[in-house]
Amino acid sequence: MRINIVRVIYILLLIFLISCEEKYWPELDNKYEGLLVVEGMITNRPGPYTIKLSLSTTVQFSTHIPLSGYELIITDDSGQEETLTENEAGAYSTYPSGIQGVIGKKYKLTINAPDGRTYRSEFEELMIPTGIESVYAEVEYREDINYYHDLAGYQFYLDTYNAENDSNYYLWQLEATYKYRSDFLIRFIFDHYTLSPFPNPDSLQICWKTDKIQKILIYNTLDLSEPKITRLPLHYVTTETRELSIRYSVLVKQFSITEKAYNFWGSVKEQNVEQGALYTKQPYQIRGNLVNTENPDEPVLGYFLVAGVSEKRIYVDRPQAPVLMYYPICVITDFDLERFGFIYWTDGSTWPLYVTENEEGARALTHQACVDCRVKGGTIEKPDFWED
Repeated sequence: MRINIVRVIYILLLIFLISCEEKYWPELDNKYEGLLVVEGMITNRPGPYTIKLSLSTTVQFSTHIPLSGYELIITDDSGQEETLTENEAGAYSTYPSGIQGVIGKKYKLTINAPDGRTYRSEFEELMIPTGIESVYAEVEYREDINYYHDLAGYQFYLDTYNAENDSNYYLWQLEATYKYRSDFLIRFIFDHYTLSPFPNPDSLQICWKTDKIQKILIYNTLDLSEPKITRLPLHYVTTETRELSIRYSVLVKQFSITEKAYNFWGSVKEQNVEQGALYTKQPYQIRGNLVNTENPDEPVLGYFLVAGVSEKRIYVDRPQAPVLMYYPICVITDFDLERFGFIYWTDGSTWPLYVTENEEGARALTHQACVDCRVKGGTIEKPDFWED
């Protein structure tokens, strides 16, 4: 009896301690809400170039608020300029035959607001791009306390060619595209209280999905014996998802940038790193390279990037044995078989519904992601660049 009382007290103490835990929201000054945010660039690649304008929001209630009705002008150091056109809310673009980024020239951005305010960046030089010699992947295993097994996957690396200058500053952007399939074929389609045979059972089985890899990658060659980067780690993809289930591709864009731009992205990276400790740097708003010409103290967020760019794409297939794949696979359960019996009572807003069959030919209403690959965010349209 005494032991049981001790256990009850222990449990109550645990509940009390857990209930005292509060989520920490940094107290940011309200002056950093509702500010101009600028995102865009000009490179040595052919245009059109797009600049996006929006308003900053709070950390707790982050949302995208585009800004329309502004006048944007890109100017080079020889006096050539172009006024951008707003093609959609908050997105302003040059014409395909308009201003062209040229290596060695300098460019600035001017923004005229509807209320008369003017924002302007300083001229920044378009740096000589350094070529990407190779992008490659190696199978690597990693320990993770959240899994009962070691994580297996591909670690992607990059090598550059020798740069023309000793001092070089780089920023990388990564975009991943992968091919995957749903687990079951579609045998029937249910729509408007009608169950019909599905004419092309495998037409929604194969998809491609493209994601921007949300990672800030920067590096410089200041401390290197030669201006060449070797085995720079890009990103790691595990076998816990379907990304490596068939074929995976990464597009690597390498930007040669100015020291000022490098410092900006270094500050952004430092602020976004998950530090996970109590006594760490407090968050702050990082100013970009644009200022209000009448009020330089007004914070302006984002950056108008001027950069030389080179790019390279790599494809990798599903890892070979002994690498194991751990992504979840659909199975047809008794519940799925029972759900089919109630298909006429389903909510019309969920139609059409796709029905599959088990090995015995019994019809099943499974989770739609098991039969329609688009549910996982992909498209059945094969990308123009894709190579099988």
